Amino acid sequence: MVISQRVESDFVTGLQVAKLNELKNRMRREVVKFAYLKKDNSVRIAYGTLMSALVGSHINGRGVCGDARKVCTYFDVECGEFRCFQMQSLIKIW
Repeated sequence: MVISQRVESDFVTGLQVAKLNELKNRMRREVVKFAYLKKDNSVRIAYGTLMSALVGSHINGRGVCGDARKVCTYFDVECGEFRCFQMQSLIKIW
């Protein structure tokens, strides 16, 4: 799988890839509630989006693509900032 190769991990299964694609597609259309495991092993419940109407003014063009860094990047609507998590860390989408 492409994502497995990008993150160099066999832990990214087909189900995780499907969940990640579902999350990204939904975030392009709406604000989505989801949970992931942080590096310190705590669970983070986030409300994120990728809707250009909400994040457009926060894009400055100086960042590195999340896929290149092996993470999923999203705009946290509660903090008003971009955040990211490791692709294999996604736990749940509501």
